[in-house]
This record gives sequence, structure tokens and C-alpha cells, in this order.
Amino acid sequence: MHQCKTLLIHCMDFRFMKGIRGFLDQNNLTGDCDLVSVAGAMKSAVDPDTLVSEKEFVLKQIDLSHDLHAIKQVIFMHHLDCGAYGGSKAFSTPEAEHERQTADLIKARNLIQQKYPELQIKLVLAKLGEQDDVSFEYLD
Repeated sequence: MHQCKTLLIHCMDFRFMKGIRGFLDQNNLTGDCDLVSVAGAMKSAVDPDTLVSEKEFVLKQIDLSHDLHAIKQVIFMHHLDCGAYGGSKAFSTPEAEHERQTADLIKARNLIQQKYPELQIKLVLAKLGEQDDVSFEYLD
């Protein structure tokens, strides 16, 4: 069996790819991490309005990484101004957007911890800066 330490599930938004590569390097995860890129990251796993097939797809990625690569850690990474959520304009305030993203990340952690209590789960919220730089807020 091939093993890696971590699974990172992040949004597919191209604006964050350079920042995500830097995040992997800074956290010594390059070459030791399964990557899943899907619109909205864990949104489809926790949103009650999501089609069952979309929810199953995201959850299956965690199952596969766990079973095939014996991961010890999962990182769920969302970002502000996410198109899967309707972008920042879908929220009345930046605080409301942050609150929704945080709540969904916590729901995702709780969902996965029920099935895999041995996994360490980290929650990260990314934000694109003025110069297309990416900052990361750790929520756990």
C-alpha cells in the first residue's frame, strides 16, 4: 500500500492554486498529500440542498484516501468569494460570509469525525488579497 500523511480538499478556483502550492510547501505536505479539488470544497457534503450524488462523490474521496493511502489527517480548505456559494455578493456582510463558511467547515469536520474518529481534521479559510496573494486562517 502507498501511504501519505494528509488529504487536502480545496475549491477548484484557479485564483488560489499558487497559494495552495505555497501552503503545501510551508506545511511540508508536498509529495505527502492527496489533493481533491472540487467546487465549494466541502459545501456539497454539508449543504442539505445538494444532490445526493454530489455529496457521495466528495465523501468517497475521503474514503478512498483513508483506505488506500492510510491518511492520518484531513484538511478542509474553503475560501471567501467562492462561486459555489454565490460569491461574496451573496452575503449581506463579510461577517455573514465568514460565519457561513466557518459553520460549513465545522459541519464537515463533525460529519467526518463520526466516521473516522482517529483522523485529525484541520479547517482552513483562505482569502485572496489585493495583489492576488492568499492568506490562510486556521479555524481549529
